[in-house]
Amino acid sequence: MSLIFNHVSFMYDADTNLPSAALQDINLTIEDGGFYGLIGHTGSGKSTLVQHMNGLLKPTHGQVLFDGQDISEKGYDLKSLRSKVGLVFQYPEHQLFEATVFDDVCFGPKNMGLTKSEYELRAFSALEAVGLPHDYFYSSPFDLSGGQKRRVAIAGVLAMKPSILVLDEPTAGLDPRGRDEILDQIKKLHDEEHISIVLVSHSMEDVANYVDKILVMNKGKLIYNDVPSEVFRHVEELEAMGLAAPQVTYITKALRESGLDVDTSATTIKEAADAIAAALRR
Repeated sequence: MSLIFNHVSFMYDADTNLPSAALQDINLTIEDGGFYGLIGHTGSGKSTLVQHMNGLLKPTHGQVLFDGQDISEKGYDLKSLRSKVGLVFQYPEHQLFEATVFDDVCFGPKNMGLTKSEYELRAFSALEAVGLPHDYFYSSPFDLSGGQKRRVAIAGVLAMKPSILVLDEPTAGLDPRGRDEILDQIKKLHDEEHISIVLVSHSMEDVANYVDKILVMNKGKLIYNDVPSEVFRHVEELEAMGLAAPQVTYITKALRESGLDVDTSATTIKEAADAIAAALRR
């Protein structure tokens, strides 16, 4: 089920003397099974864009269409939409509130009107999908580590079986090992469950390593929507927006400037290593 932004603009305080344009004429399609990275400096419009994806905000102008329907139409079932477009906020452990991990993950599907056996099965499957050991299922979520709490929060959304999973900085505050574990689990979910993923991140390395396409926001506008190698060719433009490219991009560019005929389109360590090895062989 695709999610389409059709000339979407959004103004904060639109009815006042000081309106603020947060989104400007956004045209975007989140395709079935896609893995998107959403980047932009603070205030670029990322969070506003994300909140339009499941109807937390409605466009001032334009349309957001899910499965061909305008989600702003009168009578549209937003509750159903939010079970299909799951949003995990930054620091999702703040969303945990039940006595046990299992009860917390049951909460979403339970409120969808499912039977006890149905929502418990969904909770069990979701916790397994995020890689949380069974020993923790009946522990208090507040006794878990930061990375484990993230897994539980993501499982709570997965239990509602969304078509699209939107993750706003899911690795914020985690150590490198915890960050890699969470991102590897998200990648596994994408590959095995065929869920569309929108990953909001400040880490260019993470975006380069995991996503198929990068969406770059700046001053409320969608500047780029392309594969990582093409987006990161625009290093100077990204830097002017307060962003950067992955470190390997700067390394290959420096090597080329020093005289080594190396391909500078690499965005991951493996791609850079292969490009440098090929240049040395030549």
